[in-house]
Amino acid sequence: MLKFLARGTALAAMIAASSLAHAETLKMWGPEQITEPLVAQLWNGIKADFEKANPGVTVEFMPPTGTISNGAVQAAIQSDAGPDVILTNSGIGRISVVKNAKQVMPLTDQYEKRGWKDKIYPWLYTELKGQFGGEIYEVPDGLDALGIWYHKDLFEQAGWKIPATWTEFEALMKSIGETGLQPIAIGPRTTGSAGHLFGNLLQSASGKDVIGKALRREIAWDDPSVAAGAIRLQKLVEAGYIKKEMAGLDLDGASRLWFNKRAAMFVAGPWFTANARKAGYDLANAGYAPMPSDIKGAAMPTGGVGWSWLVPVNSKQPELAMKWIDFMLSDAVMKKRAQDPASTMIYPREIPGVEPPTPVLKDIFAAAAGGVGYNPSVYLPGTVLDTYFQVIQGLISGQIGGEDGMKQLQAKMAEAK
Repeated sequence: MLKFLARGTALAAMIAASSLAHAETLKMWGPEQITEPLVAQLWNGIKADFEKANPGVTVEFMPPTGTISNGAVQAAIQSDAGPDVILTNSGIGRISVVKNAKQVMPLTDQYEKRGWKDKIYPWLYTELKGQFGGEIYEVPDGLDALGIWYHKDLFEQAGWKIPATWTEFEALMKSIGETGLQPIAIGPRTTGSAGHLFGNLLQSASGKDVIGKALRREIAWDDPSVAAGAIRLQKLVEAGYIKKEMAGLDLDGASRLWFNKRAAMFVAGPWFTANARKAGYDLANAGYAPMPSDIKGAAMPTGGVGWSWLVPVNSKQPELAMKWIDFMLSDAVMKKRAQDPASTMIYPREIPGVEPPTPVLKDIFAAAAGGVGYNPSVYLPGTVLDTYFQVIQGLISGQIGGEDGMKQLQAKMAEAK
């Protein structure tokens, strides 16, 4: 009997040792909103599906403490205590920071080896290949599509519509202002909010091609064809359609102004659905439309890569990190996410047959179906961004004119590598 127990104990120890030898933990720096019940439910389901497909693997979520912009991602990588794979807000300006610090792996060969190049829009792959001399350091998880959010009920009651042209849009803002409502809310103390409106104005005034050339340094930012959007913002402030006092608001303050219907319009992306849910706003009452333009084809959302997967150079599970990205790019996971009530973004390729969970997301998907323009906030070099946001803040507070602001921006671009 004792001999039998000894053999049983030894066998159990062997099994345990064998299991430990194959046990793997993937530490994942997760989405910002993972502490919200709705978001957590979705991500815990994805985690369970991945673990089921990979026996012996455990996914450990690391609730993010920030982003590349505030140094949290860099600090997490430097700590050498994880993560193995990171989901964070991205764009070439932010990716440049961790790429230049040699903190993330190049993933170019994985695009070929694992077929990732066929899992994203062709135009998106071309865009990524052109950013760092052909080397790619990110895998897009979601795209942004920034446009005008408006209250359907207020617009219906007043007989307002988002018009097709800028001239008509100025007339609309005048009509809204005469009722005592703020035509547009903005929270420029939060850099993102400042950039969302300003990027829309730049594209509306100049068109996607011109802004693309400015970002590629083929045309100066103080060229009249580019500066037109800054002058447009200056005029909106001078006309009182954007109050100078809004220079003191952040995203949260400006959002409350809109949620409480003291402002008629707000420029934001699909992620604003999460802010609306938290504020208790009825998303069935939210309308969405691109910023009007007098230039044919320029009335489209601005955007770019909003969220990406990165693999730190000190990832302890690099192969498992690649498997995780494979999984996230699969049809099943992408469709599950796109239709989930927690969905807040556009995915990096077309997903046929998807029914978005809210009417406003359906409107955003439709508006972005033909592509999106440029949100300079995620394309400008990191060393230029502070000046870019300071210029916007100066324009809204009336401390600087459009032409002077763009001269400052061009001077900073000339210094940047």
